[in-house]
Amino acid sequence: MEFLIAEEGVPQNIGCEGATIAYYGSEIAFHYETVPPHGDEIFSANLPLLDMQLPFWIYGRNLIFLDAYYMLAETVQKGTWDPITSMLINIHTGKYASLDHWYNNISVKEKEIELKNDYDGRSMILKDVDGLKWL
Repeated sequence: MEFLIAEEGVPQNIGCEGATIAYYGSEIAFHYETVPPHGDEIFSANLPLLDMQLPFWIYGRNLIFLDAYYMLAETVQKGTWDPITSMLINIHTGKYASLDHWYNNISVKEKEIELKNDYDGRSMILKDVDGLKWL
């Protein structure tokens, strides 16, 4: 299993062996679960410093760390690989908020994040996390 240190706004990709990623004093550990027919490994994830397992699986591609707290990831329900939903996860508290759609094209700008789906054209600008429904 790899140990990586994330950089803000720089996408991380992890391979089938899994990884632990450190970011601003916290960690998230990825454990291989499956690979769907189209490729790209899927992982279960836990926050070892909180002793908490996340209740969904995460694709090991395009993981983007933001601010000092958040990771943006492509997620699926456990045991599935579709539909994919973009999720913002606070890796310091374990809280997470669904963005209610899959955004595969992410552009991190100075005061906002531009999210797009290249397949259906849907887009979203995220400027503030306070308006999200946190679980």
